[in-house]
Amino acid sequence: MRRLALILLIPLAACATPRQQCERDAVRELTTVSKLIVELEQNIARGYAIERRVEPRIVSRFCFGERDNDNPGFVFCQEVEPRVIERAVAIDIAAERDKLAALRAKQSQLRRSTADALARCAALYPAS
Repeated sequence: MRRLALILLIPLAACATPRQQCERDAVRELTTVSKLIVELEQNIARGYAIERRVEPRIVSRFCFGERDNDNPGFVFCQEVEPRVIERAVAIDIAAERDKLAALRAKQSQLRRSTADALARCAALYPAS
């Protein structure tokens, strides 16, 4: 079901105006750095990081299909679903603070370049 929803959303992504696409591209790196800063701040406040990994999980469900006697009906079927596993991981808080300082410096630099890029987008596509 989730895959179907994602597939149906793909054409909508193509519906963005050229200016919207330009602006989205302009803010992409700043958004990524900002998310990393938030994550580092949370890790430092907690004193540990949270590691996430995806593992497959086999789930049994009722499906409509052919039974042993070749008659259609409900049967058990197994599907593989992804499952996110989270676990606490020790961190070096001093090293995390150094990373945070570097990312904040990068963020301020990106804010300036992003503002310039957004101005270029507005100049290239004024009517959108």
